[in-house]
Amino acid sequence: MNENARKPHDLKSIQERAIRVAPYLRVSTKEQQKEKTIESQKQRLLEEKEKRNWLIADWYIDDGYSGELKSRPGIDRLVREIEERKIELVVMTEPDRLARGFLVQKIFEEDIKEKGAQVEYLSMPPPRTEDEQLAQDIHGLLGGWERSKIKRRTMTGKLIKAKAGLFVGGKSPYGFRYLEKTRKTPGSYERIEEQIHWVKEIFRWYAWEGLSAEAVAKRLSNMMVLTPSGNPLWRSSTVHYILTNEVYAGIAHYNRHRAVPPKNPRASTGYRRLKNTSSEMRDEKEWIAIPLEKPIIDRDLWDRVQVKLRRNAKASPRNTCHPYLLRAKVVCGLCQSPCYGSVSRSILRYQCGNRHRMFPEPKTCSARSVSASTLDSTVWESLCQTLSHPDRLIGELRKVQEERTSKGDFRRQELNRLERELKRKKKAEERLLDLYLSDEHMTPEQYNGRVDRIRIEKQEIEREKQQIERQMRKTINLEEIEKQIKFLYAHVSSRLNMLNFDEKKRIVDLLVDRVIVIGNGVKIEGIIPPLRNIKINRSENVAIASQLPQESV
Repeated sequence: MNENARKPHDLKSIQERAIRVAPYLRVSTKEQQKEKTIESQKQRLLEEKEKRNWLIADWYIDDGYSGELKSRPGIDRLVREIEERKIELVVMTEPDRLARGFLVQKIFEEDIKEKGAQVEYLSMPPPRTEDEQLAQDIHGLLGGWERSKIKRRTMTGKLIKAKAGLFVGGKSPYGFRYLEKTRKTPGSYERIEEQIHWVKEIFRWYAWEGLSAEAVAKRLSNMMVLTPSGNPLWRSSTVHYILTNEVYAGIAHYNRHRAVPPKNPRASTGYRRLKNTSSEMRDEKEWIAIPLEKPIIDRDLWDRVQVKLRRNAKASPRNTCHPYLLRAKVVCGLCQSPCYGSVSRSILRYQCGNRHRMFPEPKTCSARSVSASTLDSTVWESLCQTLSHPDRLIGELRKVQEERTSKGDFRRQELNRLERELKRKKKAEERLLDLYLSDEHMTPEQYNGRVDRIRIEKQEIEREKQQIERQMRKTINLEEIEKQIKFLYAHVSSRLNMLNFDEKKRIVDLLVDRVIVIGNGVKIEGIIPPLRNIKINRSENVAIASQLPQESV
């Protein structure tokens, strides 16, 4: 424990004077629907304040934040102010207000106590002995087990209802409103005629007017039609979801998706409200089909739209039919967005993808489009000059090799240091396990907290070690690369000006990694393929690369 931290106050001595109390309140969105509101918790705490000598420092509230998350604005502010010695006692109505899982609850409790405050729940008296603490922990474990059992039963019940052809609830698709079940009628969908009209229009525009999903979204936004969430700005993803939802053709699907944590969460300074904010498609065998009495669109129109969606995916701008020499290689130097090909007044251009990424909101990048013929010819001429003067390229590579060689000893020393540190962490983990097995006073929560910290430190060391090893593997074998450059020069340079477009494209794909455009400047990042990946087509005498690892320079 930190020596500067204040020792936890004994509850009995605290009650003899006015103490600074921090009431913590939390509900998640699902719990609000069950009327476990912030107001009811606050009322219970105010009633308890009248009986106790409490001085409320402030109210710490996490409204709409899941108890599965460790990072929440209210609890973070609470912990900071405990460290500043503004709070002596943290009170809650129930332990699950602090966290949903028993283990996370104990971690929060220990953290609060280590920082100098106590924790109290209105639903149970503070434990005064080890036996009472053990009984409270068992109660918490049983409560968590019971909640998981109820959750499993609820999910099983929903699956049984869906298999019987009944609607279970959940988020209603655009155009429908879910009617809760009653004693006499099961749950069902009610049509919203105004939205049904726009669903029919979306399918008609896409199938018969030839509009893309993005063009449909733009038309709906211009017409100020409200989205399912009530927003007048439509996104192409929302339109695509409607076009692929079979409920409009008369079949609703239950158990189609599962909620999962985001694999690549966006960098943000804000707080997430839920743990599982992304979804993934389940295997089609797990889907449960529920027929509707009356479909919105006929099956022929639905099939036509699905065929067109598949065809458009193959013929999308990402698979353009126009001859772009640098397709999928041009990057905007201002915002780092990939550039895509576009046609303006019959002229092919490369345009920053920021506009598509931000749609329907305004673009945030000021980069102008670039003539495709100008950029293609500039990059090709630069590539030809490089291949026609191999000594110049080899000279630049020698400079890179000298810089890397001068740093080699430092990297090796750092790698050895990290390996020693990793061994120390492994020994510390082993000693901690021996201590836990021999010391009856160490609780599982204390052990888990300390071993988690060691494992996190080990992971950080492993990442640093792997990064240095990757850097060391990139050391240039100059003699081998000289052979590769001279090989390319001998077999390709003499015919560079006689190649057709497809042959040039092969050379570009082989040697160019990225083309970064910044204003009127162009930066070309190239790759030198290892000799074993280069094959010569005798009929064309053109270098072709296989899909094997390539050595970047």
